Formats: sequence, C-alpha cells, structure tokens
Amino acid sequence: MNSLAKVLLFCLFFMLFSTAAGEGIDTRQRCLSPDFKTLSVLINGRNDLPPVLIAGSNDVLTISFDELSTDASYLRWSLTHCDADWQPENISDFEFTDGLNEASVDDYEFSRATLTHYVHYTITLPDKRMPIKLSGNYLLKVYEEYKPDNPLLQVRFSVVDNSMKVNAQVSPRTDIDYMGQHQQLDITVDTEGADIRNLYTDLTTVVCQNLGDSSPVKLTSPSMVSGKRVSYSHLRPLIFPGTNEYRRFETVSVSYPGMGIDRIGHSTDGYFADLFIDSPRYNTGYTFDQTQHGAFTVREYGSSAGDTEAEYITTNFRLESPKLPVEVHIDGALTSFAQDSSTLMKYNQITGCYEKSLFLKQGTYDYRYVTLDPHTGKVSTKLTEGNFCDTSNRYLIYVYYRIPGERFDRLGGVTCAELHK
Repeated sequence: MNSLAKVLLFCLFFMLFSTAAGEGIDTRQRCLSPDFKTLSVLINGRNDLPPVLIAGSNDVLTISFDELSTDASYLRWSLTHCDADWQPENISDFEFTDGLNEASVDDYEFSRATLTHYVHYTITLPDKRMPIKLSGNYLLKVYEEYKPDNPLLQVRFSVVDNSMKVNAQVSPRTDIDYMGQHQQLDITVDTEGADIRNLYTDLTTVVCQNLGDSSPVKLTSPSMVSGKRVSYSHLRPLIFPGTNEYRRFETVSVSYPGMGIDRIGHSTDGYFADLFIDSPRYNTGYTFDQTQHGAFTVREYGSSAGDTEAEYITTNFRLESPKLPVEVHIDGALTSFAQDSSTLMKYNQITGCYEKSLFLKQGTYDYRYVTLDPHTGKVSTKLTEGNFCDTSNRYLIYVYYRIPGERFDRLGGVTCAELHK
C-alpha cells in the first residue's frame, strides 16, 4: 500500500470514529427486545426515589422485569462504568469491581393462573459476586448467555460517595417570568469532603427535571466560588418549563373499570382496557393532583403477589386533538420515558384522535403526552399538557468530580428538590 493510500485510509477511519464518538452510544434505560416488559428499578422498594446507591450504606437496588415466555431463559448481566454524560469510560473492570464482571440472573418465578404466560426476573444490588468499589454512573446490561453483545435490556443506576453536600431551592419566581410557566433552581455545593483542586474545572453538575428527563442540563463551571463552596445561581439553563402533573389510571381489576378507564373486557386475544378520551390541558389552568412523578406500581386486586399473578392488558390511549406539526408520544415509566416507535401515537383522521395501544401489566400508572420535534429532537409538553409554575416537578441534581490524573467521573453528591407550596 503506497503512502497516499495509507493517508486516505487513516482519514476515512478518523472520520468514521469521530462520527461515532460525536453521536455517542445509546445508553437509555429501556427494554431492547419486544419479549421483555415491565422494567422496574426501585431503591429500597420505593419508586419515588432516584436509582442511586449510597456507598457503604444498607441501600438495596431492585431491578425487575418480565419475559413473555413459558420457559425461563439463561440470562446474565454485567456492568459498565459511565461518565457524567452516561457514556462508557475506557477503564478496566477491576478498577470498579473486585469480582468477575458477569453474573447469572438466578432469581425468577413463573406467572400463575394468567392468560399471558411470563417469567418474572429480579436482580438485586449490591451483589456479593460483583462488589462495586467506585462511585459514579453504571449501565447494567442483561443478555442471553454467550450473547453479551446483544443486550435484551439495559438499566441506569448510580453510586454516590457522599463526599459533597448538595442543596437546591426551586422557585416559581424566575428571571424570565413571575408565577408564570417556569421554575428556576439555585444550587449550592459544599465540596469540603472531596479531593478537588480546581473547583472551576474539576466539577460537573447535571440537573434532571424528573426521572425521565431526555435533555438534562449540564453545568461545567459554577457561577461563584467561596472557599470550598460553589454556587449555581441566576443561570438561564436552570430555568425550566413548568410542565404539568402526570395523568393517572389504574387497571388493578379485570372485572370492573378502575380510575381513568372507560371500558375493560376480554376477547380471544386477551384482556383490553380503553382509557377515557383525553384532551390537551394547556388552556385549562393548573389543577393539583397527587402524582407518582411518572412512576407505576404493579398491583392486582385481591392478590399479594402481583409480580406473578397480575395479567397483561392491551391498554388503549386516545388524545383528542387537531393534528400537530410534531410527533406525539406517551411518556412515563410505563414506556421507560422513551420517545421512539414504541411510544409514537398515530393520528386517526376519522376520530380526530392520536391513538396508541400498549401491552401493560395490571397496576396503577402515571402517564402524560409529550411532543417530539424530529428535526431538533426537542421534547415538550407545551401543546399537550401545558406549562405551569405550580407543578410538583422533582429536580435531581448530580455533582460529579474527576481527580487529576484519573480517567473516570466520580459521583460526589446527589439531592432531590421540589417546589414547596
């Protein structure tokens, strides 16, 4: 190969690598196989907390999911340490775990007396087979034995070393409107317990509005530093649209329609449930409603073992609306907060509704409708739910740091902040 050909080959390789690196690896939490459903990630059995383990504590992270099958599969799982952007870091397994970075999924049960047969799996962390010794972000992948490159689902969770104290305040009085459509955050971080040399360059603070935030705010420099204390105040990126409370429905019984359900029944294909027809709420004004912040709880009326005795129901959503110039998606933990083909609603010209069916396990669910601009990737509730400063959003603040000479991001502090009404 002559020198010119070598140069051209190198340039082509560089361009391909740069493109891939720029786009990043898709690490969003979700099921990657249509046979896997009801992915749940709970910290200490609670769905209202972010999936964050405190290093050295007695915290327990429980990951559960179903496989629509009559037989159990031989499944395994492994971990990847990720940076503040949830991209895999180029470090060896032994740097973040003392065990072999692979374990089998041994905890599973078969469904009992259900029309839809499924296998319910559980993974519990910490796991003695794979002790975690480094704080930061982790991506857990589940795959069939001998097929680690073809994950069936992936889960995000974090480990925090609590070397920092993080505080945040949420206010409806923002720098762009007063008691209007937005909320604003002020954040302070006490870094006394962390080994940080330059507070302006070694910190990365990430803010998510609720668990399913697809566009988290990343701050790489504080607005003020005083000793070991840093502040993020009066910053435009910390002004968020207010959104609206999630809608709710329940399918805890297949004998009668629960909250939000117009009709429930069964056919030759199994059980189905029609939700009442929804309407956009952007012009109805804010109305308080109790919320699970987009979460769901599996439950079957009269059973204490809903994980294996709850039925799967074809759940039909309808949003009555003029056709919009953007995509409309169903949002919430019921869809892993994704905006893709599995959540995309189709417009029915005859009914004047956006429509979508989801195969969901019995339980109580939060959900909402969001729009996605396919050209910009921007997700919004403006045209479907509206934006109100009174909404009980939950802001999750993660503060990462990188010690000079290291190749990975540690997680020093995490906090949740809500509007006090």
